[in-house]
Amino acid sequence: MSYFRNFLILALFIIPIQSTSDEKIEQSKYFVENLGKEVVEKVSNVNLTESERNVNFRNLYLNSFDNYYISRFVLGRYWKNLDSNMRKQFVKSFNDYIVATYAPKFKGWEGTFQAVDSLIENNYYNVKMNVLNKDGPTLKLIWKIYLDKNKNFKILDVNIDGVSMLVTQRAEFMSVIKNNPKGVLGLIEAMIKKTSG
Repeated sequence: MSYFRNFLILALFIIPIQSTSDEKIEQSKYFVENLGKEVVEKVSNVNLTESERNVNFRNLYLNSFDNYYISRFVLGRYWKNLDSNMRKQFVKSFNDYIVATYAPKFKGWEGTFQAVDSLIENNYYNVKMNVLNKDGPTLKLIWKIYLDKNKNFKILDVNIDGVSMLVTQRAEFMSVIKNNPKGVLGLIEAMIKKTSG
């Protein structure tokens, strides 16, 4: 009887946790699939003006990605040497750069986003997804996301066919900083030039 009672007590603790975990896993898959649908509807649409496309992409990026974390990561060791005003300037310039770089790439894109699995590792969800291009190869993505303090999913990184977009972007920025006599300021100026050109 004692064994049975202990088993029931244990089950009461375990089952809700497992249920909640499974629910969050499904929600994480829905989150990235829904983001893909929104990209098709609000960014890919050829009837949008470029201004509308950029505004829609910016809203999706800022709402779905942890842009502050991403900004810190891509700047690497240089981040700690910046004062608060320079950090704000970099984050703004980087966000503008992301929009200017990626929004035009989606114009007219046709395809579907299919989340196939989601694994929890150290409080992060790694959502595996296939992106089926209408006229191209299938891309295999892994989205690294987490739940913020408001219980909203936020994206930290996207791994495309085995390549981390954050690591790739940081390597590119490190090269620019290293080869520019103005360092981080030179990188900011280069991003501003790209977004205003």
